[in-house]
Amino acid sequence: MNGGVFKVTCVVILSTLIGWILYIGRPVLVPLAFGVIATYVIFGIANLLQRIPYIGAKLPVGIRSSIAVALLVLTIYVSINLLISDRDRLIALAPKYQATLLALVGKIAAVLQAQTEPTWESIRRDMFAKLNIQGIVTATLSSLSGMIVTIFVVALYTAFLLAEHARFRRKLARIANNAAAMHIVSVVNKINAKIGMYLALKALLGASIGLLSWVCMLFVGLELAELWAVLIAVLNFVPYIGSVISVGFPTLIAGLQFGQWSEVLLVFATLSVLNFVVGSLVDPYLMGESLNLSPLVILVSMAVWSSIWGVAGAFLAVPITVGLLIGFSSFESTRPFSVLLTHKD
Repeated sequence: MNGGVFKVTCVVILSTLIGWILYIGRPVLVPLAFGVIATYVIFGIANLLQRIPYIGAKLPVGIRSSIAVALLVLTIYVSINLLISDRDRLIALAPKYQATLLALVGKIAAVLQAQTEPTWESIRRDMFAKLNIQGIVTATLSSLSGMIVTIFVVALYTAFLLAEHARFRRKLARIANNAAAMHIVSVVNKINAKIGMYLALKALLGASIGLLSWVCMLFVGLELAELWAVLIAVLNFVPYIGSVISVGFPTLIAGLQFGQWSEVLLVFATLSVLNFVVGSLVDPYLMGESLNLSPLVILVSMAVWSSIWGVAGAFLAVPITVGLLIGFSSFESTRPFSVLLTHKD
């Protein structure tokens, strides 16, 4: 067999095997991956705290890490508390949203002059007879409640990873007694630094856009604005698609709540401007060219990891791809793969 064909065959078989293991192992691997991500966020925030003028450089690593842990725990606690406290309100509001939706559909039908049988009226009756927004909301919130249990599992993994971090670094230093081992240690440190900084900045940007969105939605009078603000902050970790959902979902809720175009357009406009400013101006300014990932690669990686790990894969796609990019670029045999992943020629 030709050597090149044999290598390609081996790569395909190995990739398929790895994908299969990742898929069947997702109940264990997904919480573990989020635990690793949370650890990166903590150390990334700790490094950002070091850049605070005058006092940052004087703070010991332990204090900076403790502050980062406290910030992360506080954020998670507030998010879970909002989810629990707003659950009953959202279920109670669901019938009102359904009635508003029916009224809006009726107005649209009147404008289109499609009120006569057997066209629009029959379709509308059959459709909404099977549509139960309250049931949809209840099922969604039940899955979110199950996610709270996963958060505690992730927190447990994170605690052990933080406890093992220093010991792991000592082990790496101990094995780095030759050039090859030292190079691997250097690659691991580079991956840790870049992913940690990326996730820390994303967390801060997410908190900022969530807070600003909450102010805008509160000004308009959108119900459950705090819950939607948390959703917007979390979706900041999902490139491109996250921004679309961050604008589209609150706009839909505004339409169901108000039933008037003025408030809906105001919510849409303010959230669109916020996402544009953060996503197109602030984010590139802070990140610079550090990631250097092709937009197509980001979308493909999100599609691949989402097919393997579901929604969790969309959140983990970019950090995993960044790690692969750095790893590929650090070894001569895999450097061509890193060139394919980069944005620049």
